[in-house]
Amino acid sequence: MKKLLMGTLIFGLTSGIAAADGFYQYIPYYNNDPFTFCTYGVPEDCWFPISKELGTYGVISQYCFNPVSAQMFADVCPHAFPKGGSSAKMTKSKRDDADLSP
Repeated sequence: MKKLLMGTLIFGLTSGIAAADGFYQYIPYYNNDPFTFCTYGVPEDCWFPISKELGTYGVISQYCFNPVSAQMFADVCPHAFPKGGSSAKMTKSKRDDADLSP
């Protein structure tokens, strides 16, 4: 019985590790906070995020554009926000029919 429990525990732990992405890169912006970095980008480097899930960004100006921080966004954010972003479950809010009237 103990061997079965131990085997199940080990299998559960290793399957969770195998499912994890395992990607890590230090972000020198916003105290290494990927949520803030991927949400706001680095405006002083003249680029802005378009899609953090895909790692796409737009350039504000070529004169001050920093391709290093933009490439970091393209590398880090798809790993930080895979498959559509937040892992929190979205729930539909309940509205009163009176709110729908003009």
